[in-house]
Amino acid sequence: MIAIVMRKELATTLRDGRLLVLGLSLFVLFAGFFLFSSYQLQAQRLEKQRVGATAKEQWNSQSVKNPHAAAHYGIYVFKPDLPSAAIDPGLTPFTGQSLWLEPHKRNLTRFNPSADDVLANRFGQASSSFVLYALLPLLIVALSFNSVSQERERGTLRMLHSLGVAPRALLFGKLLGLLTAFWLVMSPAVLLAALTLAGQFELAIDDLLRLSLLLAGLLAYYTVFAALSIGASAYFRTSRNTLFCLLGFWMGSVFVAPRLGAAIGDVLAPNPSASQFWDAIKTDIAQGLPGDGSKQQRETAFEAQVLAQYGVASKEQLPVGFVSLNRQYNDVYSSKVHQLHFDRLRANFATQQQLAHLAGWLGPSLALRSLSMAIAGTDLAHQRDFEDAAEEYRRYFIDLTEDWDRERSHGTERSAKGAETDWRSVRDFAYTVPTVGFSLKASLLPLAVLGAWLGAALWLLAHSARRLAP
Repeated sequence: MIAIVMRKELATTLRDGRLLVLGLSLFVLFAGFFLFSSYQLQAQRLEKQRVGATAKEQWNSQSVKNPHAAAHYGIYVFKPDLPSAAIDPGLTPFTGQSLWLEPHKRNLTRFNPSADDVLANRFGQASSSFVLYALLPLLIVALSFNSVSQERERGTLRMLHSLGVAPRALLFGKLLGLLTAFWLVMSPAVLLAALTLAGQFELAIDDLLRLSLLLAGLLAYYTVFAALSIGASAYFRTSRNTLFCLLGFWMGSVFVAPRLGAAIGDVLAPNPSASQFWDAIKTDIAQGLPGDGSKQQRETAFEAQVLAQYGVASKEQLPVGFVSLNRQYNDVYSSKVHQLHFDRLRANFATQQQLAHLAGWLGPSLALRSLSMAIAGTDLAHQRDFEDAAEEYRRYFIDLTEDWDRERSHGTERSAKGAETDWRSVRDFAYTVPTVGFSLKASLLPLAVLGAWLGAALWLLAHSARRLAP
């Protein structure tokens, strides 16, 4: 019986002019956003590679100088973008594109695109993901808000009831028919995305898995809206009431929930200002963490330890450069303090994200957006992984220059020199984006929320079937 209803609903939906007109309009909108985004992503990837190679060559071609002075020249590194970022740019417009690595200090990312936007552009970051999570559910609502109530108003529901059509078979058949018609109309968009990404980027197995998971997440997301729409159409007596409630749910899910979630996070777990953040780091370096003593006390103890280690009476008698030794010691402590404060800040970001999902009871859109960003590699978890890898590389090349400085100096002199062969011996920064398993691990909460909404929507549809009356 479900298969018969499904075929009938599929044919009816495909003949409905609303599906073709609205579907074509959204396809044109999606195609425009996606093609522009994919072109922009490809150009951005090439630019990052070019600038990164130029920056490394500038490092390599430095003149003869003190190794520590060379380290202060610094190295720029860039976060690579996954092909799926063309579908969902996520936080990319708001996070920096590169990191400047220098001695003594761990920096935040720089050059976020949103800083260059004119004020008008900040009122709405239109993208292909907006079409997917905001506009396509509205198409489903437009197609299905009167799927049952219209039959009740026309009297055909009573006729189906008299023929012995089970209410559950009727509603779930309508759900399957609607989703089949919806995906048939949306298949050109899926094909366009697949062909474009395959033509512009070299897709690895991991990229294909990410795109498949994103498609599965969208299927679950659209099923929620379709099931709730059909269930509401069966529950309410008139199409007008159904449409009013569904539009309210759509607005709450797409627009209210993300903003409410962000407000909850900001209120319950506020972030420190930039000045407070950096001042706290400077204070902890100068005064020391609990039990470590002040900077002067630590340096005095370190000097005594070095003199005892080499068996000399003064710094000038050391066979290695004390200035570099002391600087490296301070840098290790500075890195420890930076790591502590960066971890606290990131932990607060994670807390804000979890609190934001409290607004997920308004709808599944917030969960889908979080899942989509994680799959596309444009979320905070991927950003943190890149920054940690960059910090590890910073410590590597800073330690290397300090080793040269220490080994080529004696006592308190600063006569060490490095040449181009030294600079070229520093290995390139090589960062590999984590696999899709990393994305899934970072998306456990959004997956749980989306799964809960899917289960609730199907249960409500079944419940509406038990209450369905002609």
